[in-house]
Amino acid sequence: MKKQNITLSLALAAVFTSSVVFAEAEVTGKIVHESAAYTGGGLGIGAATTVTQTGDSHGRDIFKVATHAKVFIDGDVTDSATYHVELNAFADLGDDAVGDYDSNESYTQRDFLREAYVDTEFEGVSLRVGKQQVVWGTADGMKLLDSINPTDFSEMAQNQMEDSRLPIWMINAETETGNGGSVQLILSEARGNKIAGMGIASATAATSHTNGDSGHAFIMKGADTLTGKVHGFVNMAPALGKVATFFASGGQGLGSITALAANGLNGMANLTSAYADDTVAEFVGDYALNKDLGAAATAVAGSYSDFRALCGNGQDTTLCDAYGLDAIAEAAGQGGNQNVTNLIDANTSGVSNTQAGWNTGTESNSLFEYMDQATFGTFAAFVNMESKYLVVDASGVNSALKYTGALDGLNYSLNYLNRDDAMPYVDVSFQNTAGNTLTMDHSATNNTVTLYTDSSKGTAHNVNTHGAAVMVMTEKHAPIQSFGGSFDTAIETAAVGPVVLRGEFMYDKDVMTPVVDKAYLRIGHAVKALTNQKGDRFSYVLGADITRLTNMMVSAQFIQIRNLDFVDSTTTIDASASGIETVTGARYTANPATMHMTNGLMKAEENTEFVSVFLSKPFGASGEHRWNNITMYEENGGLWNRLDAEYSIDDDTQATIELNQYWGNEDTQFGQLAESSNIQVGIKYSF
Repeated sequence: MKKQNITLSLALAAVFTSSVVFAEAEVTGKIVHESAAYTGGGLGIGAATTVTQTGDSHGRDIFKVATHAKVFIDGDVTDSATYHVELNAFADLGDDAVGDYDSNESYTQRDFLREAYVDTEFEGVSLRVGKQQVVWGTADGMKLLDSINPTDFSEMAQNQMEDSRLPIWMINAETETGNGGSVQLILSEARGNKIAGMGIASATAATSHTNGDSGHAFIMKGADTLTGKVHGFVNMAPALGKVATFFASGGQGLGSITALAANGLNGMANLTSAYADDTVAEFVGDYALNKDLGAAATAVAGSYSDFRALCGNGQDTTLCDAYGLDAIAEAAGQGGNQNVTNLIDANTSGVSNTQAGWNTGTESNSLFEYMDQATFGTFAAFVNMESKYLVVDASGVNSALKYTGALDGLNYSLNYLNRDDAMPYVDVSFQNTAGNTLTMDHSATNNTVTLYTDSSKGTAHNVNTHGAAVMVMTEKHAPIQSFGGSFDTAIETAAVGPVVLRGEFMYDKDVMTPVVDKAYLRIGHAVKALTNQKGDRFSYVLGADITRLTNMMVSAQFIQIRNLDFVDSTTTIDASASGIETVTGARYTANPATMHMTNGLMKAEENTEFVSVFLSKPFGASGEHRWNNITMYEENGGLWNRLDAEYSIDDDTQATIELNQYWGNEDTQFGQLAESSNIQVGIKYSF
């Protein structure tokens, strides 16, 4: 590798302090270029349209034409102190580069100042102070003990750990103990992971939000449920507000049956209390879908039979088809949804309302289907509803302590972290447009949901007096504690030679995980329907490494993540009024990676398991080239395979190729990314 010397002057003085005099610096670097294309065609999870509109469908498109120019600067500060700086200039010139992913961005893989630290020693303590990364744990394809630095998951787990790990500012102190062990103490800034589809704050919007990651190749279903253009709650909320306004507005709302039949829709102002108790399911069952319930149908609050008389039993259905729930939700000027946000099954291919489908329970795949027991009185709370997405990044100081020792051929560590969890969670709350907190509650009489201006629920929120309601989704990071450890040892076997056995363990306390309550979702109570619960988690990795054939390393792992406070129950909501149905629904811990409108807001596994196999082998006359392959299998059928190879053209130049294939169950962490399978080619030049 060629090396050059320069004088640092202003560049490093800005990084550290102007009072430090630097000697000549040693500068090295590399230029890395990668171009990536999808290996097949399809519609990505983060697409900005529904499956009936293929504007975001991709073929074998190029989605990345990215170049990193990395410069490493090293030198002496004093006789006993050295410094290191890594600068990273980045540009993505691909047509499909999304949002800030086309240029430098702080606290991502594209951070311009990637590292900047000073190494010194004081009274037997080694100190590294500055922006850096610390590696705890050596598991393949995942991070368990390796939790000091946050991770950039914007390309899932495709990138090498040293690239996806995000350097942060810290004080890193380590000293040896008298028995051959060592103690390491770290104080670091708290920062969150970078996740496609999350971490992007938005102002209040009355229509829909512009998410900077829309269409990104590696948005997962969990993130899409929060911020997605089609399936994201932050975008469905204002669309639902438009529908509620349609129902409530004079001349267009759901009025009395007589006025409806004679003059069209006439306004919620004319609703009696009986009609206000009607639910979405009743409206769909008798009005929108024109179902003939027959003589055995039971009248609910006096309106069921009226709906049937208007739209069922062979009556004229012109009015019913024109004002069906799907038509209202789709039409511009009515629902304002225009068949984009997933309020109800789309009906754009000439099929009838009934053929478009109406499913509830485990088959629900659109918002109104999940809200089938929401009353029309509930819509008064959502009139003109807006939404916004807030981001409260991890902050403060994390602390970590590690003891490393050895005992009769067994190496081990004991680890403790007190930190803000790098993985975020999202809270749901309500305000009015002035920013005042609103309290959501439901009536014990008829399950109608109401917003109140105060926590004592003395005054109901009124859109005309208090402004529209705003659904606020706030991305946060929970303070947690983690207790962990690791071991590795080598044993000699007759069959395969030396075998390295290793393991990592982590007990996380007070982790926030999403909990879905479908009973409250059915009545439209968003605050109780989508919550987070504090609980504990135990995770471990067991691995074995051997060398076979000619210097081929083979590594196998078993990974298990155990939720020690898993929720799996049923909620029942009873209404005291005569004729009002009891509402039941499952309450469970949801899978934050895969929960989605299209899979019933998927329940998590109490114990999540993965198996991986990693192979690495040099090739060429002198082993100057290398190929690697990792395969990860998750329970329920998701798979990921990454095959990569590096071919040395000369001492300074290497060509690279990488193939990432995802397949399996589409509701698994890996299987959901099948449409994002890709091939990447690149070149590295070192100087």
